[in-house]
Amino acid sequence: MEEILKNKNIQASLTGLLIVASLFLFVKFINEIKQSEYIGKDYQYSNTISVNGTGEVTAVADIANLSFDIEKEGTTAKEAQSLLNESLSKTLSYLKEQGIEDKDIKSSYGGLNPKYESTRCYYYPCPVNNSKIIGYTAIQSIEIKVRNVDIVNDIRTGLSSFEITNISGPTFSIDEEDTYKEEARAEAIKNAQEKAKILAKDLGIKLGKITSFYEEGEGDQIVYTKSLSFDETTSTSSVSTLILPKGENKITSNVVITFTIK
Repeated sequence: MEEILKNKNIQASLTGLLIVASLFLFVKFINEIKQSEYIGKDYQYSNTISVNGTGEVTAVADIANLSFDIEKEGTTAKEAQSLLNESLSKTLSYLKEQGIEDKDIKSSYGGLNPKYESTRCYYYPCPVNNSKIIGYTAIQSIEIKVRNVDIVNDIRTGLSSFEITNISGPTFSIDEEDTYKEEARAEAIKNAQEKAKILAKDLGIKLGKITSFYEEGEGDQIVYTKSLSFDETTSTSSVSTLILPKGENKITSNVVITFTIK
């Protein structure tokens, strides 16, 4: 036995095992002491209270949006594209004369499509259709923002003078909408805090720190005060003097705030 203990490798292994065993017993002892602190005590729940708040801001629209298509036909693709470019150049020059900046003019779609000769079949079976290209149609879609909303109807009328017939809009929106969203959120938070104070008073409790905050999905509702329509008998001069109603945008914020109870 003495010879075995004299072996240095065996002595080192035994020493390591003794150290590990001692550490294990020490950790177990500390955990038992900690657990004894909760013996005989009730579980401590975290007391909180949650309230919701709503904020609303109304703003008059300051941007008018228009969209339109410029469409030209030609016997060849080159001719159709050339006619489109000419009309597009005149239209863009007109928009700039009306104070529309380049950043507010956006090309949303463009295309060059062949036109085929139409054939009719009155008897069955119909022969195989050997369609023949008889021309091309070039098209360009444009979207613009009019920041002076009071002249949007004049611009729409002016665009029609360039043989643009499919004009959509205007639709109204708010340019700096984030600012109004922040105001609505601040109102919602204030509303929730006021509710929390009243509720705490009624319950006879005191509010502590805020533990959580949640804002529901943001949304805005456009409310138009009037509608305006034109019939075919309306003259160009009378239309250009009209100012379209912009309506109002109602921006809301809903929040939920959780407080601790002291």
